[in-house]
Amino acid sequence: MNIREAMPSDVPGLQALWIEFMDYHSHLDPAYTRSEEAVTNWVTYVNSKFEDESSALFVAIDEGSLVGYAGAVVREYPPVWTVRKFGFIEEIAVTGDFRRHGIGRQLLAVAEEWLLAQGVKKIEVKIDTANTASQGLFRSQGFMDHTETLIKNYPA
Repeated sequence: MNIREAMPSDVPGLQALWIEFMDYHSHLDPAYTRSEEAVTNWVTYVNSKFEDESSALFVAIDEGSLVGYAGAVVREYPPVWTVRKFGFIEEIAVTGDFRRHGIGRQLLAVAEEWLLAQGVKKIEVKIDTANTASQGLFRSQGFMDHTETLIKNYPA
């Protein structure tokens, strides 16, 4: 297993894994169902990461195949708090056959290391309440409950 920074040539493999990631999440909550233009928009978004110094994208490669990825970004709070800069884990995805083998943990460690090198002292992640596997991963690595997001859906 090799974890490295993603390159533009990884985008097709990232795209396939992102589709699997989104489809998995749509079973947890239908709000995650991909729109018709989702893949095109996501590819544009991912390609923008390669030029953004506040973002990093890491891939897990096993025998030449992309089997996982993690995205991290440095963000800023409004200028009313003493802590201004924080890290945010955007996504960690591992393809189905490779889950539960420590790849997510390795990707998280690399993303955390990169964020700490950017000078952040706090890292956040948002996880769907139905995604107990992700909750377990992050909690096992020292993440703890901090805030709770409440939503209210309205009929279309």
